[in-house]
Amino acid sequence: MALIGVGAFAVEVLEALQPLGVQATFDALDHSQNQTDEKRRVLELALQKARYEADRFERQYQATEPENRLVAAELEKRWNNSLSHVVEMERRLEDVSAAVPLLTPGQREHLLALGEDLERLWDHPRSPVTLKKRILRTVLKEIVVDTADDPPSVHLKLHWAGGSHTELTVRKNKTGYHNHINSEEVTELIRELALVCEDSSIVSILNRMGYRTGNGNTWNEKRVQHVRHTKGFPVCPPPEQRLWITMQQAADALQVSSMVVRRLIAQKVLPAKQFIKFAPWVIERLHLELPAVRKAIRIVRTGRRSPSVASNHAQNALFIDAAEV
Repeated sequence: MALIGVGAFAVEVLEALQPLGVQATFDALDHSQNQTDEKRRVLELALQKARYEADRFERQYQATEPENRLVAAELEKRWNNSLSHVVEMERRLEDVSAAVPLLTPGQREHLLALGEDLERLWDHPRSPVTLKKRILRTVLKEIVVDTADDPPSVHLKLHWAGGSHTELTVRKNKTGYHNHINSEEVTELIRELALVCEDSSIVSILNRMGYRTGNGNTWNEKRVQHVRHTKGFPVCPPPEQRLWITMQQAADALQVSSMVVRRLIAQKVLPAKQFIKFAPWVIERLHLELPAVRKAIRIVRTGRRSPSVASNHAQNALFIDAAEV
């Protein structure tokens, strides 16, 4: 079970921490900041009123005749109470001002860049396994597992530390497909990936997603080449000759960031296909010239903001593949 699901768990975690997830955090911070600003304005008005009242009681106290002790004592009491109210309003205003951290534009750019690089760091040979386990234990609170026979699969409910829940279905090898036979699913995935990825990138993607050969081994270039030669899948053509391209290649061709391309796919402006969930998106090169795509790119280049993607389900589908890093 652990071998079946660990790659998928990693994918889910990376999805949560990819740039769109970082952008969602920014949006939440902005929303929280707007609420904080409104609270601050209310408190500033209350503080202004409290200071006015304190000044008024002070003037009345100073203007009272010394021999009028009862009136002076009452005004002094009111003055002291109003000063205490001023101090309380100042404290509350300071607390609200410090409630939401303000990010500079440079800090936002840096965090988005870290989101882009996270997958490369996760797959780096020097990335310690202990750190990956620590991240998984930090973000995942509980995993509820259920199995199904038709089709053979493992259904998982992931309970995240923040309180949200997502579901994940991981394929399970059929009977007879665990000894010497590669599953049809992995064979078809290799065929799709060969359109846009070199063999070394296909190896990285298969291993990261938790796929194994029919003998239960991890994938390497020789094993991927064997599948291609046996099934007659052609080798990936040079980048300039590819009819299908990756998300990053599309971003390079359009001269925008990969985040923009992901957003266009999520908004169904740019057609793209994904053989199975969590596999890389592949894009037909000629679709980059669609009028709707060119219009969206012009909007981005002129600095106008395109509609944001506001669904976690959309984020789950926008997996960035290893061929792009």
